[in-house]
Amino acid sequence: MAGEVRISRRDLGRIVSGGIAVLAGTSRAGTRVLAQGTARRAEGSAIPVTFRLSSNENNYGLAPAAVEALKSGRSYANRYGAESVGKLTEALAKLHGVPRDHILLTPGSGEILRAVTMAFTGPDKKLLAASPTFEAPERTARATNAAVQAVPVAPDGTHDLRAMAAAAAGTGLAFICNPNNPTGGVNSGAAVREFLTACRAAAPDAYVLIDEAYYDYATDTAYETAVPLAQADKRVMVSRTFSKIHGMAGLRVGYAIGHPDTLARVREKTSAGTLSSVSAGAALASLEDPAHLKRQRELNAEARTFTRKAFEHAGYTVLPSEGNFVMVDVRRESTLFQDLCRQSGIAIARPFPPLTNYARITIGTVEEMKKVMAIMLPLLSAPAPKTTLAPAGPGGFLLDDDLHGC
Repeated sequence: MAGEVRISRRDLGRIVSGGIAVLAGTSRAGTRVLAQGTARRAEGSAIPVTFRLSSNENNYGLAPAAVEALKSGRSYANRYGAESVGKLTEALAKLHGVPRDHILLTPGSGEILRAVTMAFTGPDKKLLAASPTFEAPERTARATNAAVQAVPVAPDGTHDLRAMAAAAAGTGLAFICNPNNPTGGVNSGAAVREFLTACRAAAPDAYVLIDEAYYDYATDTAYETAVPLAQADKRVMVSRTFSKIHGMAGLRVGYAIGHPDTLARVREKTSAGTLSSVSAGAALASLEDPAHLKRQRELNAEARTFTRKAFEHAGYTVLPSEGNFVMVDVRRESTLFQDLCRQSGIAIARPFPPLTNYARITIGTVEEMKKVMAIMLPLLSAPAPKTTLAPAGPGGFLLDDDLHGC
């Protein structure tokens, strides 16, 4: 079939070297997986998820210090989080070199994205964003009857900032995800500054939100945080999360950095709740363990490089990525590859239009990625399935995207 790649035993052995067993007979392996999946569906039994690579979570989990903080947090879990949130706010302000009132903490940065979009878009104020990018602002904008101007990403997966600036007239909020989810591309600090100047000329009243959920994973020397820009321009905000490198997706801790006047407008659109005392305590403990974060960055870079080389060695195109995920052109509708992976116990992300031939694969641990690549590459040489599985995990919960927020 078109796009079929056959991998020799020797090639596959080189790809998954380092103690991983060589898989022989790649087409037979793929056919066997399909047969097993069909049998399980006929029996009505669930296919367990062994490798969860769908939501850009950190598969290494929490820092040891954060685990200890959770344990000790039992003693104050009966209290509201004001004291813990205050300490975390102080620590974040010190980390970023900003006054305390320039920090707004929320339960996950998805809440920031939602509230910012509600605050600065509407029927006469459009949202300007890339396509594809993280979709939370677009979903919120459409719910508020705001127009959405979606500008296709560049071929390398980065934001086409010049095209976005050219379309900026009438913008209430410009959203830049940098590094971009789902493509992984980063725009340089110089390119972002150039965009802000051009956007300000075309839409003087527009606000700009720069989501840096994957900031800690980036290694490109041209990449810069936009926090100084948020300090220089009250209409610029930066969002961050503890869900990625800190491994705290289930604890829901995110924050925004911006001018107090701007954050006051955002706060009006947030929910009445705040962080739990336990989540804030764990986040503070993780923040105070820079050696752990450094090691997490190194491990992600190692596994990401391994995964990229494995796909490229097999002849597949992988977009440049500075996050904890990669986008791979699987040369077929990615839902078909997603189905093959699910039948093998691997959960990967849903499609991201218009790049529907690309599969987004979260980078797991180094050992996980070695095992996963020994399964995935044979699957790409197998015939595509005619039907697709519902991408559900234990209990029927969705495993193939991160619609809940970051």
